[in-house]
Amino acid sequence: MVTIRDVAERAGVSVSTVSHALSGKRSISQVTRQRIFQAIEQLGYEPNPAARALRTKSTSVIGFFAFDITEVFAARIIHGVERIVREKNCFLLFTSGVGFNYDLAHGIDFLRKRRVDGIIIAYGVRQEISPKTFDLSNIPLVTINTFVDPTIPSLHPDDFKGGKEAALHLVSKGARHPAMIAGPENRFASKERLLGFEKGLEECGIPLDTSERVVHGDFGAESGSYCFDALLKACPDIDAVFCANDYMAAGAINRALASGISIPKDLHIIGYDDREFASFWPIPITTFAQPLEYMGELGATMLFERIDGRNPEPSMVKLAPTLIARQSS
Repeated sequence: MVTIRDVAERAGVSVSTVSHALSGKRSISQVTRQRIFQAIEQLGYEPNPAARALRTKSTSVIGFFAFDITEVFAARIIHGVERIVREKNCFLLFTSGVGFNYDLAHGIDFLRKRRVDGIIIAYGVRQEISPKTFDLSNIPLVTINTFVDPTIPSLHPDDFKGGKEAALHLVSKGARHPAMIAGPENRFASKERLLGFEKGLEECGIPLDTSERVVHGDFGAESGSYCFDALLKACPDIDAVFCANDYMAAGAINRALASGISIPKDLHIIGYDDREFASFWPIPITTFAQPLEYMGELGATMLFERIDGRNPEPSMVKLAPTLIARQSS
């Protein structure tokens, strides 16, 4: 097996000079650096990661725990995280769970035992996690769409702002009798989008009667259909509907078209999340895109700051969505 000493002999330098060239922590001449890396290529030398970890106390591996690693939310965040991790010449180690707390605790334990330099925790459905769920000491952490403790940096979608922007957009299109198909009442995102929608309408001088003009679905397309029926029955004058996600917007659009309602001439509909199908639905859906890849990039950047012993400011960051205007509004 080729060793670092073999590389040093081939390049005509000391072992410590080869080590400095590999770590990049000390300045060496360009000529010497080229000679060292030419020797590495000729000999096929590969640094021993275990030995390097013992020497530097770093494995150059970042851990990532996602509740559901196959979900679009996690996949796009991972894409952003990996971009920053690669720029730092590090690697990403994934683990996920299908439950809550139990799987998270075991996932964090798994990553700790692999001696990762830091961990990012991300959930598609926003959670508040008890600090007692796992040991917070001696490991840099950053959370995405998850809150654990004020001392741990976290990033969150600004759902309140998205809801408010939805109201302002609909009013700008002439809506005077808007309604909302909200998500489950126990979901943080659903509650924040509804509160933002109410606030936006209030600022426009349009009160929202939540007892009649707000119905709660389950974030599925079918619930969008039957919630639309309920709204139309209770408030036949509605001229705009804000749906808390694109699936429910798709269901509402289908039901509206089946009822002979012209979109957007008679009714404006907005979704949320900019799912893949939103742009090619029979009536392309106006929606809000969340900056998921940027969220991953920023989360990874904050984690590397933590690894370097710095505390990112602010410790909690909210990222606003972007309105994607299409034919449904």
